[in-house]
Amino acid sequence: MANITPRRNKKGDIISYRIRVAKGYDAQGNKLNPYVTTWKPKPGMTKRQIEKELQRQATLFEEQCRLGLVGDGSQKFEAYAEYVLDLKVRSGELRHHTLVRYKDLLKRINAGIGYMKLTDIRPQHLNQLYEQLSKEGIRLRSGRATLKDKEDLVQRIRDLGYTNRERFVKEKAGISVTSLRTMQRGESVMVETAEKVANALGVPLTDLFDVEYDTKPLSPKTVREHHRVIRMVLHQAECEMLIPYNPAAKAKPPKAESHEAEYFQLEEITAIMEAAEQEPLKWKTLIHLLLVTGGRRGELMGLTWNNINFNFDTVSIEKTLNYEPDRGLYIDIPKTSKSTRFIKVPKQTIELLQQYRDEYWQPLRKAAGKAWSDWEGGNFLFVQDSGKHIGTPMHPDSINDYLTKFSERYNLPHIHPHAFRHTAASVLYFKGMDIISISRHLGHASPSTTQNIYAHMIAEAESRAADCMGQLLLSTKKDKQQSSDSEEDEKPKKNTAG
Repeated sequence: MANITPRRNKKGDIISYRIRVAKGYDAQGNKLNPYVTTWKPKPGMTKRQIEKELQRQATLFEEQCRLGLVGDGSQKFEAYAEYVLDLKVRSGELRHHTLVRYKDLLKRINAGIGYMKLTDIRPQHLNQLYEQLSKEGIRLRSGRATLKDKEDLVQRIRDLGYTNRERFVKEKAGISVTSLRTMQRGESVMVETAEKVANALGVPLTDLFDVEYDTKPLSPKTVREHHRVIRMVLHQAECEMLIPYNPAAKAKPPKAESHEAEYFQLEEITAIMEAAEQEPLKWKTLIHLLLVTGGRRGELMGLTWNNINFNFDTVSIEKTLNYEPDRGLYIDIPKTSKSTRFIKVPKQTIELLQQYRDEYWQPLRKAAGKAWSDWEGGNFLFVQDSGKHIGTPMHPDSINDYLTKFSERYNLPHIHPHAFRHTAASVLYFKGMDIISISRHLGHASPSTTQNIYAHMIAEAESRAADCMGQLLLSTKKDKQQSSDSEEDEKPKKNTAG
């Protein structure tokens, strides 16, 4: 039976009533906190009306508790969000790289609403948070740091007793060797990465690095990412009947800016492929595969020789190679269920892969001997070709680093791996392939995804088609007119002379 307790103000007047319903005991015999709700009488109600309505509210609340329609939404958002992420990981709904991203987004989210009870969160609270996230200076320690003195860093590492810098960054600093090499080349790294090195050496950040913080507001796209995480967490709370509705579903995040996918024009593709002919065989092969397959960066880095069918001219995408600082290199399944696919490639591609295998890969493995790394089978197409990690798959970031230098070396437009993917889509579409086939080739979740990403490209192709049709009709009209004029010229003229 429900327990009813009046709540009074400082004057002693009853202002509301607290209704409690016992929840029972847990598996260990501990008494659980009761279900609680509050009812406030409307102004002008008589004593009898209050008693009658109070009993009705208590009976109704008790019935809702019995049917499991009332949850305990007193949990704080921050604690519940951690529970939801763990739940999603255990159920296989959340990949590791997505988990890392969500945890990063939750740092700002928890700073705004993490202290709030689930039942107290309203759409206006979320709208206020999105407004705050859109202001300048909101970025969490976001910026770039550039190493001041390479030799100073090396000496400090030696002073700690580390003769091997790679061992230092892995064991002591917890960053990748790639990040260390980036620093030593004089290129900037994320402030968080630089802080790990400074902390490992026990010195202030600014003693080692020149730091430039980014105070620009977050983009609407990034704010919407925060919104998606909040919506996911509160949706789970709604499913578990902890809250009556999902307030994020009624909130208004900013509209995302639409960006057209960048792809290369025909003359740019020609220039890129001609420049690739001058490059080492490994990079020439990689550039070729990026363009022909339209594959994602991680998909190509995850290719093994078992994925190449030299008899049927196909490349099978079955896995992806990823990297996260807390985990290092790891293999994962492709992005969506449709991303696992077979891609038919030209005969020239198969011939190039055969040349790469016979003239570069196999001699490299033979020369490495026992030093060859058997990481996950040691059969990857694109591997590190020197050092103690020879045979280990190349770091995915190395593609971006190489393409940046490649484009600068040949005075080409800025090249990034995804531009090849967009270019492959544009070539296929302009050559007349239907959107469903293109979607399968790229491994999109559905044709609608392809259509949304390449809406501007489709519009351009349709515009060109309309222009071609217009030119055809105009040409036909001109031909008819010219034919008619010729016939008039050939007709005998009447002699009008008297």
